[in-house]
Amino acid sequence: MIIWLRAKNNVMSQPKKIAFLDRDGVINKNAAEHCYITKVKDFVFNEGIFGLLGDLKNKGFEFIIITNQRGIARGQFSEEDLKNIHDHMLRMLAEKGIEVLDIFYCPHEVNSCECRKPLPGLLKAACRKYDISLESSVVISDTKSDVKMGYDFGIKTCIKVLKDRPAMALEFLG
Repeated sequence: MIIWLRAKNNVMSQPKKIAFLDRDGVINKNAAEHCYITKVKDFVFNEGIFGLLGDLKNKGFEFIIITNQRGIARGQFSEEDLKNIHDHMLRMLAEKGIEVLDIFYCPHEVNSCECRKPLPGLLKAACRKYDISLESSVVISDTKSDVKMGYDFGIKTCIKVLKDRPAMALEFLG
């Protein structure tokens, strides 16, 4: 007896090639020091971000945003406020052809959890939810501590966004 199997039923999905994106400072402009983005009207995309994400998309990357949102723990804004900001961000990105696979955020105060960057809790959560190729993925952040977190977690390429530049200027760190 010969059994014919369709290839699509037997094909294992390939691990995802992810660009882990810090939100504040990478996707949008940072709030003033000791302040938070608390409303949609305060969320301003960084110049050049749409082009950068389009280039990464064309290279086969999918996107996961990892972000600390300590303002929730401090009562500066609610998780509903954060959802409204993220819904706006996702709509604007989608209008430019950029789909975000997921957003992982830490709403906690410093030293109170395992998910606050630069601890790797958000990366671990993403890897539990998705089959991710760490060797093919990248971390893009505006902080050295996030870049170090990515390296320590096993992500081979980490990129630091250079601040005070007219457009997205990147420093490839690996």
